[in-house]
Amino acid sequence: MTTEAPLRFHPARTVTVELPKDEMQIRFAPDETIYFVSSSGHCNLDCSYCVIQPVVKHQPSLNYDDLAFVLERTPGKVFFIFSGKGDFFAGYRKDERLLARLLAHENVGVALDVNGVVIHCFDDLPPEALRRVRHINLTFHYRQLKDHKALQVWKRNALTMLRKADSADFFVNIILSAPERALWAEALDWYREHLFAEYPKRLILIRDVNIPFGADDEAEVTRLQDRHADMLQSLRALGFAEAFSSFDFVSCRAGQDYFRLWNDGRVDGCSIPGTVQGLGNIKERSFQPRSEPFQCADVRHCDCYHVATARKMSFHRR
Repeated sequence: MTTEAPLRFHPARTVTVELPKDEMQIRFAPDETIYFVSSSGHCNLDCSYCVIQPVVKHQPSLNYDDLAFVLERTPGKVFFIFSGKGDFFAGYRKDERLLARLLAHENVGVALDVNGVVIHCFDDLPPEALRRVRHINLTFHYRQLKDHKALQVWKRNALTMLRKADSADFFVNIILSAPERALWAEALDWYREHLFAEYPKRLILIRDVNIPFGADDEAEVTRLQDRHADMLQSLRALGFAEAFSSFDFVSCRAGQDYFRLWNDGRVDGCSIPGTVQGLGNIKERSFQPRSEPFQCADVRHCDCYHVATARKMSFHRR
């Protein structure tokens, strides 16, 4: 059942909101339907800073037939953002060739947010398929890779992906979480010696915004930035709330041409409880998009940023 905020039209004027510049922003094409897909019910790592706690293990995942149903029900261009709960590649077997089969559709574009432990068929994707992979975010989870003795596997997979698909929209990042500060320097030294020396892809530092930094943490970040200035692209802190503060409400098309798909098949228009949810279940082959936008004042999440940068949101002041 759909639970949503009622759409009440108040006398209002449209306002312009200046969105923050973000080097890692996904470049959406005009008039495409966007699906933020947490397709995988499994992650092969156990990162302490993961926003999903407990880390998802051995839960259902979406398969090709599930996503083919979405394509059948969606006219025009489709863009899948594979991110969220489990790791995309960890959610299916290599012989299923999920990514390759999706990229065989000319109307499909893809963004990948992956940990690089497995990459399945990525190494044999043809050039026409790779052109449809329009954004890649590869995270270097050093402590977990070290604990799992997977650093050399990650290096091999990272080099494979970079050599086949590197571009201005391919990002390699490491998350700096305060409880793991003792390993920050070791992680960056390893990256320099084992990957950067062979393929000079600069690394993005991302602050874990869920645990505040202390003075010693700030000092260590500054020291590492100075030491590895040639290897580091930027320092980022993920957060969207401040970008959306100069309006009273938005008219949002989430549920019309932006959706959240979950690993168990659920379809939501928005991930915020009490908004546009319960739009079907693709594992049950049900899908009921909305016919009109909805009004919302709680605009502070990553989905909101995607909707706004895709020009599927208008801002209003009473």
